[in-house]
Amino acid sequence: MFLALALTAALSQAPAKEVKVIKSNRAAKSVAAKHQAELDAEARAEDLKLRCADDPAACSGAAPEAKAKELTAKEAALARKEAELAEREEALRKKQEEEKDEKEKTEKQRAEQKKHVEKQARQVEQMMQGLGGALAGEE
Repeated sequence: MFLALALTAALSQAPAKEVKVIKSNRAAKSVAAKHQAELDAEARAEDLKLRCADDPAACSGAAPEAKAKELTAKEAALARKEAELAEREEALRKKQEEEKDEKEKTEKQRAEQKKHVEKQARQVEQMMQGLGGALAGEE
């Protein structure tokens, strides 16, 4: 057992390229796995400690339910903002359609006025020709 612990300690400190394990038994593998699990647990604890040092709010010890409630509240706020954005987009689209309709209506009115003015111009021209012919006939 002591030999397995010594082997595990030597393997954990020695560079991986220089050490070759030729034979191993179940006990050594078990001790190595236990030692690796301890190292992993220490690494996780150190990682958590560093994260808490960086962001204390993230490590406030909040229960998963509290985090879930916070996430749900954030999702609800996001949904409200998305709905507000969709409402604004719809209002903008309606306004653009109204402006387009107004522009088309104005263009139609201008076309009608142009036709009316052209018709009056033709009538005045015909009247002038008639007066010109009448004056020429009097002479």
